[in-house]
Parts: sequence; C-alpha cells; structure tokens
Amino acid sequence: MKGSNIFSMLMFRYIPYWPLFILLMTASWIVAWNYTRYLTPLYEANATILIKDETSQSSDAKMMEALNLAPYQKNVENEIEVIQSRSFMKAVVDTLGLYISIFEEGNIHSNPAYTSSPIAIKAEYTDQLQEQNNIYFTYKKQNETVIINNISYPLNSWVKTPYGNLMFKKNTKQKINASQPLFFNITLPANAVKGILGNLSVYQTNPKSSLITLKLRDNVRERAEDILNGLCKAYYQSSIISKNEMTSNTLAFVEDRIKYIENDLDSLEKKIQNYKATNDITDLSVQGQLYLNNVGSNDKEIAQINLQLAILDQVEKYVVSKNNKDGIVPSTLGLNDPMLNQLLQKLYESDIRYAQMRKTTGENNPTVLAIKVEGDKMRPNILESIHNLRANLLTSLQNSNSTKTTFSSQLNAIPQKERELLDYTRQQAIKNTVYTFLLQKREETALSQSSTIADNQIIDSAESSMIPNSPNKSVIYLMALSFGLLVGIGLVTMREVLNSKVLFRSEIESFTTIPVVAELTRVKEKKTLVVNNPEYLFIAEQFRQLRTAIGLYGKIKTKRKILITSNIAGEGKSFISTNLALSLAIAGKKVVLVDLDFRKSVTSEIFNLTESKGAIEFLEGTCEPYEIIKQTEYGKLSVVPTGRSTSNLAELLLNDKVGTLFKFLEEAFDIVIVDSSPIDPVSDAYILAEYCDTTLFAVRHAYTPKTMIQLMDENSKLKTVNNLSIIFNGIKPRGFMKKGFGFGYGYGYENIYKNDAYKRKFENI
Repeated sequence: MKGSNIFSMLMFRYIPYWPLFILLMTASWIVAWNYTRYLTPLYEANATILIKDETSQSSDAKMMEALNLAPYQKNVENEIEVIQSRSFMKAVVDTLGLYISIFEEGNIHSNPAYTSSPIAIKAEYTDQLQEQNNIYFTYKKQNETVIINNISYPLNSWVKTPYGNLMFKKNTKQKINASQPLFFNITLPANAVKGILGNLSVYQTNPKSSLITLKLRDNVRERAEDILNGLCKAYYQSSIISKNEMTSNTLAFVEDRIKYIENDLDSLEKKIQNYKATNDITDLSVQGQLYLNNVGSNDKEIAQINLQLAILDQVEKYVVSKNNKDGIVPSTLGLNDPMLNQLLQKLYESDIRYAQMRKTTGENNPTVLAIKVEGDKMRPNILESIHNLRANLLTSLQNSNSTKTTFSSQLNAIPQKERELLDYTRQQAIKNTVYTFLLQKREETALSQSSTIADNQIIDSAESSMIPNSPNKSVIYLMALSFGLLVGIGLVTMREVLNSKVLFRSEIESFTTIPVVAELTRVKEKKTLVVNNPEYLFIAEQFRQLRTAIGLYGKIKTKRKILITSNIAGEGKSFISTNLALSLAIAGKKVVLVDLDFRKSVTSEIFNLTESKGAIEFLEGTCEPYEIIKQTEYGKLSVVPTGRSTSNLAELLLNDKVGTLFKFLEEAFDIVIVDSSPIDPVSDAYILAEYCDTTLFAVRHAYTPKTMIQLMDENSKLKTVNNLSIIFNGIKPRGFMKKGFGFGYGYGYENIYKNDAYKRKFENI
C-alpha cells in the first residue's frame, strides 16, 4: 500500500507536465538516433586457447623427463601477459599489413574496405614509414596496375613510392566490389599495435581451468577473426620454437662430446693395432683378461665421473656468465642430483619470464625488476650446489683412482707386453662405453626435436558475431529516453521546490499546526459569485465541503459568527466570504455578510453597495442597525456594507457599538460572516476576532509567501483567535493540464461528483 501511494504521488506530481516530458524525450531520442547513425559499428571475435597442465604426463613430457631436461613450466597468469605482449601483436600486424588501412569513401563517414578493396598493400621497411592520410588510388583490372597521383604501379613487386617502398597485391579477403572511391592511410606499426591491444581482452575462462579466452573488437569482423587467428598462431609457434631451442642446445652439447670421444677412440684403436703388429700379439692370457674385467668397471666409473664434472663445468659457466641474457639452460643429463636440477629449472623459468615480461612492459617495470632480483638470488644457491656436487665427485674420483693404483700393482704380475696391451684395451673399453651412451642420448634428443609438441592448443579458432556488438542501439535509445525523463523531472522539481510561494497543501501542513479545512480551485474569469453558476459546480461543491468542515451542516440551526481574513491583500478573503455566505443562503440559512474592510471594500462593490450607508455610519452613531442591513436578490442573504466616512477609521473598531452591532446581527440572523482587512498591515482583524467564534484564514496558491506561513505558529496575536482554520484558495491546475491535477493535498487531485439535480437547482435561482 505504501508503494502504491508513492507511485500515485509521483504520477500525479509529474503527469500534468506530460507535454514537457514528451518534448524532452523526443529530442533526446533524435539526438541518440543521430549519434548512433555516425558511430562505426564494432564486431566482437572470440577464440579459446588451452594451456597444457604442467603436471600432465603426456608422452612428450615423459621423454623430456627421461632426458633430464629442464623445460619451462607454463603459468596461466604469465601466459595471459605473454599473449598480450607487443612483440606478438607486432608480428601479427606485420604479417597482415595492418599498418596500412584501406577505406571506402562515404557520405557520412568512411568505411573500412578490408573485404571490398581489390588490392592489399604492404611496406618493405616498416620502420621507415611515416603517417599519411587519405591517399586516394584507383585499380585498373585490365593491366593489373594501381594508379596514385597519375602514376601507375604494378602488382606483386616492390615499388618505390612517395610513401615508401610498397608492394601492391590482390586482396585475398575481397568478398564484394567497392562502390565508392578508395583511399588508404599509413599508420606507424607501433600505433597500430597499441590500437589493437586497446581493443583486445585476454582472460582466464575459469579460475579452475587452464583455458584462456581472447576477445577482440573491430569494425570489420573478418579482420578481427584474422587478427585473433594470427595471434593464436604466433603464440603456438613461439612455444614450438622455445622447445626446439631447448633440444637443440642439448643436441649440440652431445654432438660436441661425441666428436671428442670419436677422436680418442680412433687414436686408441690405431695404437692397439700397431702394438699388436709390432709385438706379434694375438690374444691375452686368462690373467690379463681377468684384470681387464676388474679394471674396466672401475675405469667406467671414472669416465662417468669425468663426464659429470664436464657437465658441471658447462652448467657453472652458464650460471656465472648468464647476466640476464636470453638463452637456454645446458642439458643436465648424467647428473643425478634432483636438487640441482630443480634449482636450474626454477632459474630457467625465472629467466624466461623475465625476458618475456621485459618485452611486454619494459625493463624498469617493478614486476620485471622483482623477477630479475629473484633470479639473482637463486644463482648463489645453484653455484653452491654445483660446488658441493663437484666436491663429492672429486672424492669419488679420488677413490676410483686409488682403486686404479691397486689394479696397476696387479698389472706388474702380468708380462710386460700383455700389460701394455691391457692398458690400451682398457682405455678403449672406457671410450666405447661413453661413446655408446652419447650416441643413445643423441638419438633420443633428435627424436624429441622431431616430435616437438607445443605447450598450448587452439581449442576454438576466432569467430565473430554477425550482428555488431557495439553500439547497442537499444541501450542508447533507452538511456536517451531516461535522460529526457530525468531532465523533465529535474526541471519540474526545481520549478516547484525553488518557488518561494506556497504551492502545496502539504507545505502548509508542514509549516504550521493550524488545520487546513478546505481547498478552493482558482476561477479564471473575473467573477466573484460563482457558487450559483452552473458552470462552476465544482466550486459550489468545495464550499459545501467547507461548510461541513467548520460545522455548518445543511438544515441544522446553528448560530455562528465567522471572521474571514488573510495575511496580505489579494489572497481572496472577499471571494471566500461572499461565496460562503451565498452557499449558506442557498442551503436555507439566514445569512448576513458584514463588510468591515474599511480600506478596500470589495464585498460592498460586489453587491453595488458602495454608496449605501453601512457599518461606518452605525459606528459613528448616525443610524440604527436595521438601517444598514441591505437585502440582496439571493433570498436569505443580506449584506452590511462598509458605508462612507472621513473620520479616523483606525479608531472606529474600538467603539463600544461594535459589540452592539454583533449582538443585533446574531439575534436577527443564523450566521454572521465578517469580511475584515488583512492582519499584516493593520490590526482590525485581531479586534474583530474576539466577537467571532470561528476565524477562517485565506492562503492563496502561488501568491502567499512561504515565510508568512512558517511564522504563523510563532505569532502571539493569532494564539488569541478563536477556532482558527486555513482555507487554501486559488489552486491552479499544474503543468499543461486544464483540470484534474492541482496543487492540493500532497500532489493529488479532487474528483468532483456532479449532481444533475443540484445543477438544475442553480438554474432555477
């Protein structure tokens, strides 16, 4: 019910101004229509990429683990930044030639000719381009030439133009033929990259998944799809290249070691061959064979230790000389230290992240600096692990060499020739073992390189909506209509709230505790007596309600003396007094209307009694009461005019005869109605109030100042007045309404019941 009342209040407050709202809303809609007409529509393309989980046990991941490689493990948040990097987008811009945009001239605005231009344009040296606008050209299909400023250029070859070395080629994206003149604009690639990145949005589809969604807004949907597809392809290829670099580094290390071992083996084999030929040796003895078996295992262990020490030297060189330069961590195959492998992997991840973030955000970015500091902190820990592992290996090498010394003493028991041959054979066996191991690792690494799988997968290629995503005309039109509505509400509210005059009955009731007993509608015509006019039945009904409110019911015999006054002149007290008196007379009351406004006798003028004797003459003692009572044409209504006098009018009401006059009138009539002067300029009303049992105070709509109503409760003189009530007079229709929506109680209106019989009663008067 409360919501309904608020809704009704708003309805009746603003509906009277509906033409204003219609005008403002129509104007706003027209502005919005013109605005959307000149806007370039934007389409939205979407693509989805899967970042493979770093914990997934794919065949490729298992192979990398078997090779003891340190792959870069992907992080979704980092990959989002990588995808949005300027380097990737620049590659797309260069590939698609987006630094040169072709347009089709239009009446309102030019339209992109991405799918309507017969040619596409690329620059040979993008770093030498300068921004140029509105370069018009024509294409001659017959001889396949492009004409710019009356100069012809062939297709599919680099040509020198005033705008740089360009190549004109057929546009493979063309779907329709251009119907308007064509021109192209040249933009710096960096600005083209910046503009596209501003419309690109990359985000994780779901916090629990590794899916990344790419969204791009562009005024050509085909171009938006091509850009996203190009970006996805560049990101995919980047992952392949990164893995290939890793395996290539490992393969290069293995190849280098294989060449070294091959040279040693070749030298040993020649030595053995020469030794056998020189000394005529065909086979070793059983003792020598046993020695070879024992010493072979020990030498193999020494060889493996030496290999690990060589690998440690390579890793240490990488860590010490890294200095934040891009590169790939050396292979750690052969090293069985999980802690060192883990530290190297973290260092590699940090270096890769630093290199990619540096390209995206710059070297001085706080995040980039933090990543660099993190890598610098890890290097001492890695070097310490390398030193510890080298110390352990050297200890093991020392033990193995000690064992080798023992085996050497055993060799003395073997004849010298056999001993020398065993020594050569032992070295050959060691080299063969290392050589076989390296060949195996080379094949595994080559296999990994040939079967490289990217760490990401394109799930959905780019696809754009057929309908423009922006501007949303429905939203714009709705906002425009809402704006017009709000402006109208603001204007109406300001007009009424900032008004210094009384506009609403609710304002009177908030300013003072004096009750409002009636609301009287404004009469436009200069007619004073309206309650007997059939055209103003609603006014007659309002006076009937006034009679009821002050206790003057129909045929009930009630002796009442009613004083009618106001704050200032012009508030309608004479209108109220004359029509109230006539209304009571029509209702069967014997009424006398006394005009005691000596300074402005409006009531006497209404009844054409300005020249007749009246209250002044009686108070001066020149006539009797019955002589000043004038019968009117309205049956039981009589009038006492003011009369004429040149004496001091301010002192007349202090005469004792005022009480005599009121006593005589009270005995002769049912109701005495007194029209007095306003209370603000003179004190007549206060004097007369003591002779009356009811006082009606006129407040006129849009005329009486609010400050006067606010001070009524503080007026000590009004506290002595008997039964003071307020009549809200002259209420006008609000806004552009002719009737029905006034400034009455709250913001509502009064529905007047029109009685045909009541109307006929007036017609018979």
